[in-house]
Amino acid sequence: MASQTAGSHQMTTQQLLKVAQTAETAGDMDRALGFFRALGEIEPNNPRWAFEAIRLLRKTDRHGEAKEGMAAALRKWPRAASRPELTALVPELAPDEKSIRSALREDCPPDEALKRAPIEDDGHSDCIVGRGGRKAAVLIFTGLADRMTMPLPLFDRYLAELDLSAIYLRDTKRIGYFNGVASLGDDYDPTIIRLKELLVDLGAMTVHTIGNSAGGMAAVSYGLDLKAKTVLGFSAPVALTRAAADLDRRTAVFAERILGPTVPEARRDLRSRALASRGSTQIHLYYGADMPEDRYHAAAMENVPCVTLHPISGLAGHGALFRMAENHGLRKLFAEMFGETD
Repeated sequence: MASQTAGSHQMTTQQLLKVAQTAETAGDMDRALGFFRALGEIEPNNPRWAFEAIRLLRKTDRHGEAKEGMAAALRKWPRAASRPELTALVPELAPDEKSIRSALREDCPPDEALKRAPIEDDGHSDCIVGRGGRKAAVLIFTGLADRMTMPLPLFDRYLAELDLSAIYLRDTKRIGYFNGVASLGDDYDPTIIRLKELLVDLGAMTVHTIGNSAGGMAAVSYGLDLKAKTVLGFSAPVALTRAAADLDRRTAVFAERILGPTVPEARRDLRSRALASRGSTQIHLYYGADMPEDRYHAAAMENVPCVTLHPISGLAGHGALFRMAENHGLRKLFAEMFGETD
């Protein structure tokens, strides 16, 4: 491992990350761990590498080392729990609802502002419906953590304040929703049909979609097929190509599944589909300006007339949604995008 680490210092961070993720995909966990630790030596002020190492230690049942690593990491980065890109690596780090509400302060709608009751969530259901009084509904596609960087009932307060109906979805098949939502249909097209039925039942004349992280690709895909008025994607991996998968190895197995035979190439070509929509759906992508992988994905949608890119200055992580809320911008954004009345 010493020679591996020595050679690692001659590689760029991106090259080193790629070989670490490739090693993990191949099942060589010790080698992957060595590369993540080398990244920590090269960038000692970047907490991602310490938490990647903790994730791998837990994955390989080295819980004693993981506990020591966690203690050291939290001493160095005591606010790590407020960073969604880190809690995505180590879910146990995620703060509880009370802590999140405290961090969001006035951006989180209070009880007296709500026009309907927030949804209830058992943590497992792949489709949860909240009925509002307006003739508009929002489809929310969660990411691989099955939440919206915060518990769904807490996120739903933003939509309940606007009296919007909401349909929350989880990708239990772990293929970017491209094979449908399990409880709604056995594939993509039957799921689209069932969602249309649900929208009719809700009396929704206008549809919007929101997606976080891996859910962002689905927000774009389903938004286009449902002729949504607005699509909001946060840290969304929308470049679903071989070149993108080779560059972005954060969720290599997930990416390979999407590139496999069960997802038609035309369906995952979100750029071509957006161009073909002729602007009927307006797509807004929010991402960290200093996050290389997320910036790469957003750039894949450049010069598409119906797509607007919103780089968030100073954000080097994967948490565009939470950063918007933390900076008191999410409540305002939803009011502007979805309107406060029909």
